[in-house]
Amino acid sequence: MIDRPEQSDLERLTAAAAWRVALDEADQESSIGFEAWLAEDVRNLRAWTQVQAPLEHIASHATAAETMAAREAALQFARRSHKPARPWRSSRGLTAAIIVVAVITAAGVAGWTVGRPATYETALGERRVLTLADGSRVALDSDTRLEVRLKRHARNLELVRGQARFDVAHVSARPFSVRARDQVVVATGTNFNVDLLGPKVLVTLIEGRVTILKNAPASKLPFNPRPPPIVIAKLTAGQQLAAVAEAPGAAAAPAPAAAHIEPASVDRAVAWETGQLVFADEPLGAVAQRVGRYSPEPIFVEGPSADLRLSGVFNAGDVETFIDAVQRTLPVRATRTPAGIVLRSSR
Repeated sequence: MIDRPEQSDLERLTAAAAWRVALDEADQESSIGFEAWLAEDVRNLRAWTQVQAPLEHIASHATAAETMAAREAALQFARRSHKPARPWRSSRGLTAAIIVVAVITAAGVAGWTVGRPATYETALGERRVLTLADGSRVALDSDTRLEVRLKRHARNLELVRGQARFDVAHVSARPFSVRARDQVVVATGTNFNVDLLGPKVLVTLIEGRVTILKNAPASKLPFNPRPPPIVIAKLTAGQQLAAVAEAPGAAAAPAPAAAHIEPASVDRAVAWETGQLVFADEPLGAVAQRVGRYSPEPIFVEGPSADLRLSGVFNAGDVETFIDAVQRTLPVRATRTPAGIVLRSSR
């Protein structure tokens, strides 16, 4: 006796097939709605994987004349019958939907490539302002690297290192996302600052609203979908999220750690754009990392001295004034070594 799949499973598979059609026709790898659907239930992810499986076989025959003809017929069928929320009444209809999606996608694999992102970098001590093709404005801090992919239906950026402020042009049909290690900031039109400070990712919202997702790296296997994202925070203007990125290769935690969100001084967070670094009762270790971003000599803080608190305003790049101020106000002495400047307890 053959076990019949539950109706809910059929509906999930149907929805997965419909998403595959919609993403293919829109020339999208993903979308906010699709990611949200995946995140709703782990069974949605299983259904998506099941829909993708036939593609591995079909893709090898993507350029055959018969496949191209089938793809055209499948597209016509999908356009006429694409209704994501409607359950199929039989497994025959469900199978047809999966085959249709497999043919559509696999036939397009041969001609589909992912272009290299546009890369923008600043040198030590350099700041730069970019205006992207969509009208968004991005300010890059010293020693920063940003990768940008602007697509027809999505704007995907990745902050590889450093710090940047994003003034996003409002285009609701093209979600704007910034990946910073394993955090993803999603917005349509807003203004925020992202800072990669040591192992921390700091997101300060200046205007509007953003949603921050925790997302694992995409699989290198062509038919494995990205694991569903987890919403870890929703910020309003004047809030800052501080998160510690997981080390590459580390085992995923069963649940994300609670995000640390607190009120933030927007003026202090973006003072770097005018060449100033403003600190208010902050740990010396974090302060030294920020100051070191503008110095050819790395700055290290040894032991408990990293927890000492410091306040002050410094000009970016003026390391000597910073070192002098630290030694005058804290029980710390500075030593220059071949590796860089070391701050250690003077007691």
